[in-house]
Amino acid sequence: MRKYIFLLTVACCLLAAWPALAGQVQVFEPMAEGMSQRDLRDKARAQGFAQAVLDEAKAMLSDKLPEARVALFKEYLLGHAEPFIQGYKVVSSQDFPEGLSLTMDVRVDRRTLRDSLGGMGFFATLSQPQPATVVWPGDLTDEELQALHHLINLTGIAPAEGASPVFTLERGGDKGTWKCRLSYDGQEWLAVNADMAKAWFTLWPRFFDRPAAQSAQTGGETLTVSGWFSPDGVLEFDRVLHGWDGAVQNAQLVTMDMQPSGAGATWTLSVVNRARLEMLLNSFLPQRGLSFHLAAENRD
Repeated sequence: MRKYIFLLTVACCLLAAWPALAGQVQVFEPMAEGMSQRDLRDKARAQGFAQAVLDEAKAMLSDKLPEARVALFKEYLLGHAEPFIQGYKVVSSQDFPEGLSLTMDVRVDRRTLRDSLGGMGFFATLSQPQPATVVWPGDLTDEELQALHHLINLTGIAPAEGASPVFTLERGGDKGTWKCRLSYDGQEWLAVNADMAKAWFTLWPRFFDRPAAQSAQTGGETLTVSGWFSPDGVLEFDRVLHGWDGAVQNAQLVTMDMQPSGAGATWTLSVVNRARLEMLLNSFLPQRGLSFHLAAENRD
């Protein structure tokens, strides 16, 4: 009973004291003909947001994303990064005849970003692309066709006739809109949006976030650590563990046990990069007098 009371206390403390992590980015936005100073600053800020989100995403993906896909993701983020931004502060701003140099501290919502990366297919397609049938109308302009192919490559889709799932792109009933349909295993989902990318990424999480796909993406493990003198050490390590996004996802503290010899705790987690996780554990825990055991979950 005592360990469950401690666990409830831990959860409350974590919710109250979850740290806001900020990273610093420096960008340069060139001045274009006819651009106002306000437009220049807006574009520089958007570039800074995109770079901050990209930096966090690359860490979560253990820098395994090919450079071509990194470039596509940054291009996408230039217009879609703001939902991941919790706040920012301008550290320095310097105007030049050629453009604007901007340095910012940017706080990225890592939990939202991590969930979105999963729904966008990044974790599932790191090792191999996802086969799918992709159908589009024959009257797409070169620019529209390029935008579609960018989304296909960004998501890690390998178009193959007859493959499942099936994604269909159509022009919407309202001028300038896109109607998209995703079909898989007898289910079908629809999305309509003037932004092709928003319509695309409204649907793909339906496929990549399904339970069977999530369990296949990462290995379920339990991590048991012992040797703390007090619950404070458990809280601190829980915060550290949540920062190892490139190695582990979905870490949840499930039990804490107080014994005369000290405190122990157990987490369930999904391993993204086992070698990296073991390296981080071995470099962090033994030097603090702590021991650990990492093992596959018992699914019986």
